[in-house]
Amino acid sequence: MARAEHGAGTALFKEGDYAGALARFERAHELSRDHRLLWNVALCQKNLRRYAKMLATLRRLEVEAGAALSARDRQDIADLIQAAGAFVSHLEITSSEPGATVFVDDEPVGATPLAAPVPIDIGERRIRVSKPGFVDLVRQEKVVGGGRVALVARLDRAVHRGRLAIAAGKDDLIALDGKVVGKGRWDGSVPSGTHALRVTAPGMTPHEVSILVRDDELRRIDVSLERAPERGGASKWLWIGGGAALFAGALVAGALLFEPGTPAEQGSLGTVPLGFGGRR
Repeated sequence: MARAEHGAGTALFKEGDYAGALARFERAHELSRDHRLLWNVALCQKNLRRYAKMLATLRRLEVEAGAALSARDRQDIADLIQAAGAFVSHLEITSSEPGATVFVDDEPVGATPLAAPVPIDIGERRIRVSKPGFVDLVRQEKVVGGGRVALVARLDRAVHRGRLAIAAGKDDLIALDGKVVGKGRWDGSVPSGTHALRVTAPGMTPHEVSILVRDDELRRIDVSLERAPERGGASKWLWIGGGAALFAGALVAGALLFEPGTPAEQGSLGTVPLGFGGRR
């Protein structure tokens, strides 16, 4: 398997695909643990202009090969390290928090306090210091070769808050999470999460809603209250509606009762004669 990876890496290198060759050589070394493959890895990194990684690979080669390195090998490594020095600088970080992870171009290179300065390539580099519970420190640095980049990382504790701006009628009372906070308008900082908003005014229907506020977000809420229905309005409507229906029914009944040609009823509902032949 390692032999196949090495063969594929060699073919890719000859075609100028140094990134592909690098991946194959690294895999071959992982499978075989043959330190000689690190020469190939370092050569690919050099052609990709990843000089900081090349330095790390050469130092790893010195450790893994040990006594197997000839005097000529050691001299070659020393010459390569010296030549690469013009294309790297060394990152030094003083952090207010121990245990923060240091990233260069989103790749972790160590944790604070750094055991030693970290080699970084020349060019525009994005440096980030991150620790859970704290706000990340992010810096863009233009790195020149042969120098050092010194940063002081003062990490602030992360505060999970946002802002809420509420606009209502000028006399409307605004309550947030059960507490009155203003009248008409209110703008303030709130913890991130869900909050209960209630807006009220005499004679108006209360407005109640749950609002989600995210970290560093500004939520704007406009509230227009609607007038509350009059008391007894529903029962009055039912009485009017029901009366109209009954009245309509009486008209129909009357029409039938007094329609010409309809015979008068005969009945004995009482002792008082009725016009249509009955009694009451």
